[in-house]
Amino acid sequence: MRRAFGASLPTDEELAVSREITEFDRTLAFFDGPEIVATAGIFSYEMTVPGGTLPCGGVTRVSVLSTHRRRGLLTAMMRRQLDDMHERGEPLAALYASEAPIYGRFGYGLATYQAAVEVDRSHAGFAKALTGSGRLAMVDVPTAVGAFTRIWEQARRDQPGMLRLDERWIRSELADLELHREGASPHYRVLYQIDDNPSGFAVYRIKLAWDASGPNGVLRLEMLVATSPEAYAALWRHLLDVDLMARVSAEMRPVDEPLRFLLADSRQPKTRIEDGLWVRLVDVPTALAGRRYAAEGRLGLRVRDAFCPWNDGHFELNGGPHTAECRRHDGNPDLAIDVADLAAVYLGGNRFRTLMEAGRVEELQPGAVARADAMFATNRAPWCPSHF
Repeated sequence: MRRAFGASLPTDEELAVSREITEFDRTLAFFDGPEIVATAGIFSYEMTVPGGTLPCGGVTRVSVLSTHRRRGLLTAMMRRQLDDMHERGEPLAALYASEAPIYGRFGYGLATYQAAVEVDRSHAGFAKALTGSGRLAMVDVPTAVGAFTRIWEQARRDQPGMLRLDERWIRSELADLELHREGASPHYRVLYQIDDNPSGFAVYRIKLAWDASGPNGVLRLEMLVATSPEAYAALWRHLLDVDLMARVSAEMRPVDEPLRFLLADSRQPKTRIEDGLWVRLVDVPTALAGRRYAAEGRLGLRVRDAFCPWNDGHFELNGGPHTAECRRHDGNPDLAIDVADLAAVYLGGNRFRTLMEAGRVEELQPGAVARADAMFATNRAPWCPSHF
């Protein structure tokens, strides 16, 4: 995989960290004689969906050497993975795409977005004074693993798109590998808690620099998760107050980040929107029945799925805030939609109307798109703050 992506070979430390999270029974390789020429893997996750959680296969480490492209190796690995997830009863698959055009043909749809942000510290004053009785502290890795895992688990319950990470995974996230520093410092780990109750954390690096005007450093936020508005505001205030920094930057932030409304200068932070998770409905009726809906309603769906034919056909969805069911149905459908586009709206990150206006959803019964949008609406944008 490293060769395919033009990266250096992994060190022993990197391999040791990777070994802790690798599921060898879900790891694939193509061999040409003794040489590995293509790879793919899966992590067994649980994903938060609107109103619930579902098993999810996290597709990862996909690569094909340039010498073996256009031979069907990627298609074969995608086939093997989706068959495996279907047999295991995982209704969802998800991945981060190195290139956007690759995975649509296998039924993956762009389901979440993420923001890259940058704040100029000279414009980083808050509109209102901080409130709250918590305290901030720098913590070591053993302390961080336990506290951060508790915070993560609490935060993910109400955040569509977030994955369950146990202590093994948090330990991997905190592995401070030289590969990831890119000339910046080792990790700083900050915990916010009230009494003995942790409610937020941040992990960041700093890169010092000076020019003729003085300090010109950059603080690079790698992760910030909070379970209360007070913890969120206190952590951002800390980040924006670190001395010798001219800018604070972050990637993989939620698109509905509240930071803009904490700041007195609402033109901060400077923001760029990028694609986040690509999701695949491995089992359409199970996935649709496994989430909850903002409004009570019924939808007849004609789902097209050439790559996983067990999903192809007519379905009836009956759902609301408390229950949902989905089954095959012979009646006239309200909407016709490709499985990748159904995945794009599944977590609430896109609207049916947007896809219809792009020619990707066909409204077969008047009012069906408006009804679908009302049902699939969520009270927060889906977001996955962990990469895999």
